Amino acid sequence: MSDVKTYVAGHKSPDTDSICSAISFANFLTQMGTPATPVCAGPVNKETAFVLDYFGFAHPTIVTNWEETCPEGGNLYLTDHNESKQIIDGYKTMNMCGVIDHHRIGDFETDGPVFIRMEPVGCTNTILTKLYVENNQDIPKNIAGLMLSAIISDTVLFRSPTCTETDKEMAHKLADIAGVELAVYGLDMLKAGADISDLTNDDIVRTDMKEFSEAGKTISIGQISVMDTTEILAKQNELITALEALRSANNYDASYIMITNILDESTTLLFSGEVNDVVKNAFGKDIKDNSVFLPNTMSRKKQIVPPILGAMK
Repeated sequence: MSDVKTYVAGHKSPDTDSICSAISFANFLTQMGTPATPVCAGPVNKETAFVLDYFGFAHPTIVTNWEETCPEGGNLYLTDHNESKQIIDGYKTMNMCGVIDHHRIGDFETDGPVFIRMEPVGCTNTILTKLYVENNQDIPKNIAGLMLSAIISDTVLFRSPTCTETDKEMAHKLADIAGVELAVYGLDMLKAGADISDLTNDDIVRTDMKEFSEAGKTISIGQISVMDTTEILAKQNELITALEALRSANNYDASYIMITNILDESTTLLFSGEVNDVVKNAFGKDIKDNSVFLPNTMSRKKQIVPPILGAMK
């Protein structure tokens, strides 16, 4: 057996799917004969903390730079991402082995052939559930709970336009294995994640933040989901100031934060940077005070990133 260690990691600014897919895929690899360790790029958010506590998991080890954590190198699988700016720093010293993802293909490249499984579904853990089934692998009860939670999170309990019938099918299968009432548990989980009472303005604008590049420019897009946007939008000007500080500190061309209302399935998009024309061209909406209201909008992957990157070209 090789002495080289194998790791599974999700993206920077980890969300529930990022964390849970790393854990569930590491378990899959281990069951298939390749011992693997799940890690994460930073502290979990409230929603993910609720999930880990509910199903009895410790917080995964945090890795912020592979060169520092594994100077001797190691094998690395990515879950829930593939774009270089979202990968934990120092990854080029690692042996890239594969990717499981449900996002667009970015600038991902490797030195050799790797295992890749990508599907246009609402959640990485939907793909992983299929992997377990296809390989005749049992899904442990607590792992099923994590995987179910990720699907609930990414599809916002099946409300997101990214949700597919496959996501729903796998979620119900996992709920049976985990022994939970899907609708009841799902709402409790979303409520736990929607509590922003102790978050600073900086915390809010950095929530679930991802970097994207297009036409030689780099932007950040975060998303925070709440049950009621009244309180958070009351401090819109403060949030835009925090966004500008974030943008300036990282030399982004623009920074965005999606403030998504789970119940009425809408998003108010706040932004900083000289991108009024980009936003107007992307959404065809009037801009007011560095914001635009987008009804029937919940998905960054499907409804925000493509039009913004398209308008940047």
